[in-house]
Amino acid sequence: MSSILRIVTLVLLAGLLSAACSSDPETKARKYLASGDGYAAKEQHKEASIEYGNAVKAKPELAEAHYKLAKSYEASGEPIKAYGAYARAADLDPSNMDAQLQAGALLLSGGEYEAARTRAELALKADPKNPSAHILLGNALAGLNDTARAVKQMEQAIALDPSFAPAWSALGAARFVGGNKASAGEAFATAVQLSPSSAEARLALANYQWASGDSAAAEGTLKAALALDARNTSVHRAMALFYIVNRRAPEAEPHFRALAAEPGGTLALADYYTGIGRTQEATETLRGIAQTKGAEATAARLRLAAIRYAAGGKADAHAQVDEVLKDSPRHVEARIAKARMLLVDGKPDEAAIHAKEAVNADRGMPSAHYTLGLVALERRDLAAAEGAFREVVKLNPRAGAAQLQLARLQLARGDAAGALSAAEQAARQRPDDADAAVLVSRSLRAQGDLARAERELSVRLAKNPQAASLHLELGNVALQRGQTATARGAYEEALRLQPALHEARIGLITADIAEKNVAAAQRRIGEWRAQAPDDTRLKVLAARVDLVAGRSADAERTLRDIVTADASQLEAYDLLGRLYISQGQVDRAISEFRTLAERSSTPAGALTMIALIHEAKGDRDGAREQYEKILASDPGSGVAANNLAWIYAETGRPDEAVRLALIAQAELRGRPEAEDTLGWAYYHKGLTGHAIGAFERALAKSPDNPVYHYHLGLAHAKAGSDANARRSFQRALTLKTDFAGADDARAKLKTLGTD
Repeated sequence: MSSILRIVTLVLLAGLLSAACSSDPETKARKYLASGDGYAAKEQHKEASIEYGNAVKAKPELAEAHYKLAKSYEASGEPIKAYGAYARAADLDPSNMDAQLQAGALLLSGGEYEAARTRAELALKADPKNPSAHILLGNALAGLNDTARAVKQMEQAIALDPSFAPAWSALGAARFVGGNKASAGEAFATAVQLSPSSAEARLALANYQWASGDSAAAEGTLKAALALDARNTSVHRAMALFYIVNRRAPEAEPHFRALAAEPGGTLALADYYTGIGRTQEATETLRGIAQTKGAEATAARLRLAAIRYAAGGKADAHAQVDEVLKDSPRHVEARIAKARMLLVDGKPDEAAIHAKEAVNADRGMPSAHYTLGLVALERRDLAAAEGAFREVVKLNPRAGAAQLQLARLQLARGDAAGALSAAEQAARQRPDDADAAVLVSRSLRAQGDLARAERELSVRLAKNPQAASLHLELGNVALQRGQTATARGAYEEALRLQPALHEARIGLITADIAEKNVAAAQRRIGEWRAQAPDDTRLKVLAARVDLVAGRSADAERTLRDIVTADASQLEAYDLLGRLYISQGQVDRAISEFRTLAERSSTPAGALTMIALIHEAKGDRDGAREQYEKILASDPGSGVAANNLAWIYAETGRPDEAVRLALIAQAELRGRPEAEDTLGWAYYHKGLTGHAIGAFERALAKSPDNPVYHYHLGLAHAKAGSDANARRSFQRALTLKTDFAGADDARAKLKTLGTD
């Protein structure tokens, strides 16, 4: 054979050998695994998951590839994919106990307790004396999350607090969601017996005891775990949270200090100081961290910015956050901090940019979605807000703050059952939160279950008697049940705790008038006005009482003073207009207000009153002309824009109605009337989706207004959503049987039929 032929042959043989090697599945898989390991070592988990995925494709039966893929998925915040990979790894290699246990733990975190139990039993079949498998079985039987994930979820729930400081008081202990508690207890006890020197086994037992309500036993077990391993950060973290939740914050400090002695633990100590109001110590601790380098230093700088912002140094705080973003544009916590600051600054559109960037940077971060929800609320996009809060709860079922937001939104749109479910979830996660208890009660009231609402409030008040909002809601429940004496006592206690609580004042006056004790109502009003003579809300309340007492002249004088001083006071306009119509003094009133407008430097109030009187006496054309004159001279007159929009909507001019309603919405920010008018304009324009959103915003601000529920029902009916329409009409009639539109609501219900 010639030399040339030999060379060609060798080349061909080398190529064939190379091709054979490259086509060997095991070799290809190992090559991808090695590449993935390299990425994993550098914590580039996304890239690692791609390489491990290629290994799985090359050799699907390779358990190691599935296991490493699961690890990378979990590290990159993709628990659903991680579970699938862990489960496949465990099925392919039953001896891989960690894969089996990790699959079970992920099932626990998703609430799949029966499936988690199956995984635990498979693990125990392979190794009956494995303590971790017994712990998994116990958690599955009790319906508990594993301790590490439970603590992580609690810490994530803290991060949702929009005040930047950890909301320690919002934490709740672990809670059972069902299951066999007795058998669960046996499983945890077995784990301790099998591994008596394991701090982790005792930590799991403590979690079970805490969830069972046996705090004393849980504390004892945690101390025993610490005695076994004095430097165990998981135990210190659990003990710190245990003391915080049980309102024993000073006892938590040694455990936070112990955490600070370990890498990454100093931030927890700083958060503890911030949470209990020791801002100076928090600042000193954070400054020390900020002088270092790395992720922890950046986190410290952001916390310092939050403290500076809360202290009034807004410009400095913004500059500190901007500096972080300049170095790391995709830094999630920095984007969240910036969004929340802008939200407080009243710049929701700018805040939205940063909130969206935060979510895009890390879709697995609950606080990013929560911030996006807060921004959507401020921008009045209730559908987007609800979607964001639902994502928070999906990522972290312990997120009580998001559950509260969902309950408010659902209650506003008339979904009492959905609101009650969300409120109950929030109350379970935040057992000492008065807002959660109030939302549970309001949801029950919306369903007509006043007896249970009273029971729920009584239980909460026994634990938290200093919560004015609980007494206020108890008064509302009693008043709705016709128990005026009980209502009065509740309102008086609310005012004792919070003397300027206007809703309690209204409730107390309502109770007095219900008992026909007008003199008592007048006496109370007099006392309150003596303390706050410039309070406009008290002036309106005083006028209402004067009208009930038959003191029309006093009521008229008070109301005229209000509208002259502040042309945006819709309630005062309404009362004054009704007064003049009832007295038959329409022409005289118009003449007087016209004179007042000519002499006043701020004539909008008087001119608007003239238009209102025209409208009240049925002269819609006269009212329209007057409103148009007002807006010609003052395009930003919110009340005139609001009322003219309503007229235009009902007289075939929906485009102009929407334009004016948007002006009213901007000028009368925070007023439900403007949202209702905007919804009415959209309804007549045929934009039912927009109308529903506007009516829901009105109800978010005034959830017990029957007219708003009626309007929402009309919009749902027009959109073909019969179930929602029926629910809204029923809610409206439950609140008031004779509101304007009640007869039509009853007629609509007949056409809609039953579920």
